Amino acid sequence: MDSINFSDIFKNNFLDNFTNSISLSSVIITMCVALLFSFIIYFVYKFTCDNVIYSKKFNVTMALMTMVTAAVIMSMQANVVVSLGMVGALSIVRFRTAIKEPKDLLFLFWSITNGIIIGAGIYSIAFVLAIILTIALLVFERLPGNKIPYLLVATLDNLDAEEKITNVLKENKIKYRVKSKNVSSNSTDVIYELSNNKIEELIKDISKDKGIKSLNLITQDGECQF
Repeated sequence: MDSINFSDIFKNNFLDNFTNSISLSSVIITMCVALLFSFIIYFVYKFTCDNVIYSKKFNVTMALMTMVTAAVIMSMQANVVVSLGMVGALSIVRFRTAIKEPKDLLFLFWSITNGIIIGAGIYSIAFVLAIILTIALLVFERLPGNKIPYLLVATLDNLDAEEKITNVLKENKIKYRVKSKNVSSNSTDVIYELSNNKIEELIKDISKDKGIKSLNLITQDGECQF
């Protein structure tokens, strides 16, 4: 009986899984599928994006990341040397760009995951993932939340004016929360989070108080915690 050493096991279970070449037709098909899913990611992100500023460059770069990742996976499957080289190269790469929106992280991970799946030739998983994730995004986007239509920034002469504002808000049953307060010798700056559209109708009445220097009403897309 012939003895089996470690090199034989390594060759049979690892090296034999790599092919020396990939046919041109396989590369073209994989890249076309990756391009198709890049378009899907691009349009889903564009349709569901609720960022203050929509960046087309970011969307295009993120979507085409699927094709780049798919090419990397195909190269790693073809040659063990390239595979080990890719692992070493990617382990030292660091991206310093800060992602401020949590949803952008989801789309980035989706794009990279699609590239890995498509590069491995498992198209059915990428297709099912695209359908389910798109439906989930559309459903979650339409779930009701506690919106904050406005931030009210008030510059006051004294604390009595602040009490008058809070009394008006309570009388009209407007939910509010003091976000910040800055007190100086000359004035007091208070920022309120408001969860009701009625404040537009009351802003003129509130501003008539002599203790109020100025009122600024700012619309924003956040959600309240009360």
